[in-house]
Amino acid sequence: MGGEGACVRTNGRLEGKVVLVNGGARGIGAAAVHRMAREGAVLSVADIDGDALSATVAAVEHDGGVATGVVGDATDSAFVDAWVAGVVERHGRIDVLYNNVGVSRGGLIGDLSDDDWHFQQRLTLDSVFYATRAALAPMVRARAGSIISMSSGAGIGGEYNLGGYAAAKAGVINLMETVAMEYGPYGIRANSLTPGPTATEPFVAYYRDRPEDIDQLTAGLDLRRTSRPDEVANTILWLASDESSNITGICVRSNIRAGGARPI
Repeated sequence: MGGEGACVRTNGRLEGKVVLVNGGARGIGAAAVHRMAREGAVLSVADIDGDALSATVAAVEHDGGVATGVVGDATDSAFVDAWVAGVVERHGRIDVLYNNVGVSRGGLIGDLSDDDWHFQQRLTLDSVFYATRAALAPMVRARAGSIISMSSGAGIGGEYNLGGYAAAKAGVINLMETVAMEYGPYGIRANSLTPGPTATEPFVAYYRDRPEDIDQLTAGLDLRRTSRPDEVANTILWLASDESSNITGICVRSNIRAGGARPI
């Protein structure tokens, strides 16, 4: 039942740290859960997909990690508040929050419906705000904490046919910059990252029969290839760990656009 890499302890870079992951059942979120578990984190993972969440938590535990799963909607502030409060009641603190929830709907700005717009803002930006707001109070009390939120290359300079998503992801970057500014005096760090197109299972399945499309996509990327989930998880781990203890208010831009050019 092993997941994305056996949970054999490595250097203990998160040993004993209480880590919340929002949207950690699959893809990059699951890769981050496995990676942080390998470094000794005590994880509470929330996701709306109960089956996938149970599988991820079971895989972590099978491989020797510590994780619990909580099924709920990241756009429901009452659920998020209760989730965070429950972790604080059980463990007494929160050391790291990783926000991974996000969704896109294609469409030119003039063609987006109200529902298209609000759906993307709720899932992609509101979810980050609710979890961040809930985690700040226990972090302020502890005078320490690291908040990491997933953004996107679409949030830097816009993205054709993804305007609603791009606007929400730009908001994530700005929100983390503002949290860094407001809560840095309390020892709280806040950063975002852009993974670039990443070879998660759904991504690979989509492009499996579209080799020309994936060639065109990767030709516009800095590394001329997609990112791997474990590579993105390593960046998340670094931002969560004390190795980045003086890093705050930045967006780690990974493998987005070759030479500043926009992929077609």
